[in-house]
Amino acid sequence: MTMAWDGTAWVKLNRRLTDEEQARQLKVELAASSTALDDFSVFEMNDVYLETTNASFAQRGLLTYGCIFIFAMGLMLVVLTLWAITNPPANVVGAERMVALICMAGFSVVGFGIIFIALWGMHQENFTWTRFPVRFNRKTRMVHAFRGAGAKGVISVPWDKAFFFIEPRSKDPISRALVFNLRCHVLDEHGCITQSFSIGSRVTTIDDESTENGRSIVRGLNDQFEYIRRYMEGGPSAAPTPEWVPKGPSFANSRRIWTRDDEALLKERSVLATTLVWVLRPFVYLTVVLHYIGMRTSREPVWPADVETACGNTAPQSLAQT
Repeated sequence: MTMAWDGTAWVKLNRRLTDEEQARQLKVELAASSTALDDFSVFEMNDVYLETTNASFAQRGLLTYGCIFIFAMGLMLVVLTLWAITNPPANVVGAERMVALICMAGFSVVGFGIIFIALWGMHQENFTWTRFPVRFNRKTRMVHAFRGAGAKGVISVPWDKAFFFIEPRSKDPISRALVFNLRCHVLDEHGCITQSFSIGSRVTTIDDESTENGRSIVRGLNDQFEYIRRYMEGGPSAAPTPEWVPKGPSFANSRRIWTRDDEALLKERSVLATTLVWVLRPFVYLTVVLHYIGMRTSREPVWPADVETACGNTAPQSLAQT
């Protein structure tokens, strides 16, 4: 069994499906919902292909936010331990001094490890790709998930053989928060998972499916899959016009992505919701800045020639055309 980072979480590969995954499967030949909603997850669409976000796109900047503090902690630990090594107490000598220096050196190594983890985390959102889109080609009946440059940077799977399901993932043991998202596993001829990628938007909540809010979230993800399924079966005319997701790097686009939910809360005219929005506004705008920096320092994804050729020359409809 191996682990792979898919941009949102570590996923176990080279294993069989769990009972929970099988129970949550969304079959391409069956309606997942009576309603088809994109939930702000569509980049482009035409008669040949639909291009959507993956689960990490809308939350870009949040990982950088956390890693800044982790980096500061690691740097502080390194500075303090190096100072302790170079300025040992005069009254500590011999074996006692040696033990103390070894301990400080060990803490210094831990500090460098923390710094490395923080830099790795920041690199996931900076100096990388502006987005990791997923394309659904209804003519070739193929699904393509962008992972990087070249043919090996794309995960491809036939639509009819892809294993789609709604994944609930525990975020951390302290907050007990759950992360729900739509995921696709790629299976080999023996039914083992060889690749995996997320699709659309993800939702973080403290409510599980025993609550009405938790069930509502799962219904929303069913609506997202139904939107894709209807497009694959009937084209753009079979799916409602989406709320286009902006692709270009600009501060206005970053602000729109990160404040979309806040604007919806403000429209409710609830005193509690309005107060919460304005209290958190400084933190949200810091994340907007980090999102913008990440987009500006990253490159636009380029699909391999065979994927582009299969998608034809039809101009896609997107935010730029509306």
